[in-house]
Amino acid sequence: MNKQIILCVEANRRAQTDNIYIKETITNFYKLDNKTRLSFVNMNGKTNYCSRDVLSQIARYTKDYKIGNTSVIYCIDLDNYESDPAQVKLNEEIKSYINDKGYEIIWFCRDIEEVYLGHSVGKSEKLSKAAEFKKRELIQGISTKSLNLTRESKGKSNILMVLDRYLERK
Repeated sequence: MNKQIILCVEANRRAQTDNIYIKETITNFYKLDNKTRLSFVNMNGKTNYCSRDVLSQIARYTKDYKIGNTSVIYCIDLDNYESDPAQVKLNEEIKSYINDKGYEIIWFCRDIEEVYLGHSVGKSEKLSKAAEFKKRELIQGISTKSLNLTRESKGKSNILMVLDRYLERK
C-alpha cells in the first residue's frame, strides 16, 4: 500500500539539520521502497507548529498525494522540559494540538543533537555537526535503546517506537 509520511521538524528550510538526523535514522533502521514517500515540513522553530505556513504545507503535501494514505508526525525537542515551566506549558500545548489533529509526535530530550551527538550544540554549529554526523555515518553507533523509549529521558527519543507503526524494520 502506498503511503506518505509528513515529518514536521523544527529546523529551518535552509539548514534542514533535523532532516539529516531523521533521514539517517530511517535509512539505517528501516526498509524503504518506492511505495513510501517521506515529505518534510520545516517549521523554523517549534513555536510555529500551527502557523499558517506549516498548516498550508501539510495541506499541500496531503492534497498532492493522491495514491495512498498520508500520516503527519511532528518531531520536536522537549528542551528544558524538566526545569522550565514555560517550556513544559508549550510542550503540553503542542502535544494537545497534535493529539487533537490525530497526528503523532516524536520527541527528543532535550534536543535532537543531544540524542544523536550526546550533547547540545550552538546554533552556529548545528549544520556542520549534522553534516559530520552523516558523513562519518555516526548513526551506526547509536543504540536502538536510546531511540525507543516510551518515557521522556535526557538524551533519549521515541523515534523508533513511532516510526515502527509506519515503516518496516530492516
